[in-house]
Amino acid sequence: MGQDEAAQSRPRDSVFTTVTWDGLHHVADLKTHLNRLSNHAIRLRMTLPDNLESEIKKAFADIVSLKNGQLKQPIGLVKIVIDCTEQSPVRLSERPITLRNEEIEAITVPAPRWNRKVTGTKHGDWAPYHQARLKAGSKGSDLALLVHEFSIIDGDRASPILLDEGGLVWHSSSEQGGVESITRSIILSKLGEHGFPFQSGNLTERLVARAHEMVALGSGMGACRIITIDGEDIGGSADLLTQICRQILSQHYADSSNWTKMVIE
Repeated sequence: MGQDEAAQSRPRDSVFTTVTWDGLHHVADLKTHLNRLSNHAIRLRMTLPDNLESEIKKAFADIVSLKNGQLKQPIGLVKIVIDCTEQSPVRLSERPITLRNEEIEAITVPAPRWNRKVTGTKHGDWAPYHQARLKAGSKGSDLALLVHEFSIIDGDRASPILLDEGGLVWHSSSEQGGVESITRSIILSKLGEHGFPFQSGNLTERLVARAHEMVALGSGMGACRIITIDGEDIGGSADLLTQICRQILSQHYADSSNWTKMVIE
């Protein structure tokens, strides 16, 4: 666990987002991330710097490029933290992507809960999410799925969707307490074009047990097919939804307009 992940304990001390990075000088979907960051800051009663994007780009000068960096391809992640307890509130940290577009195994853990405005934001008290991820790793699993009132509402770093018996794609609603996923929103905006209707609802035990396919979506994970949860198989051998999700993301990142150059010239 990084220092910036462990030091914070109060939700309203900071707000953050994690953007896809090409390992060089570009990040993806920056405007969308900053919009979500702003919305979360409002809910947390935090004031962001007026020149936030400019301050982020200045801080990006300290980011170290990856040796395998590839222009405008999802190679790494940059975490953007706005910390109200610091004199210089903008803090960035980088890391490579180590798991993406693979078959994964998951476990379930109880979802952490805060008050209504805090729950569903990316805030300063993020330790329970990191603890869930560590617990998954200790069990030899790749992802912790967070459960509240017998429904999966989120993942420790990816948002789950599932395909039911009738060909309908389900995702949890933000009202249940999960973080609004930017990667999921990219996927949902294009799923209809591929013949997949979708709706939000409760990802209950019964729905998950009867799912034909389940996919975890995230800035780092891309589209990972979930093959087991708590040791139980999910779906069969079909992976059409997974492949369509990967295709949508590949096309999205191939569009140069979705990338922002972070170097100030």
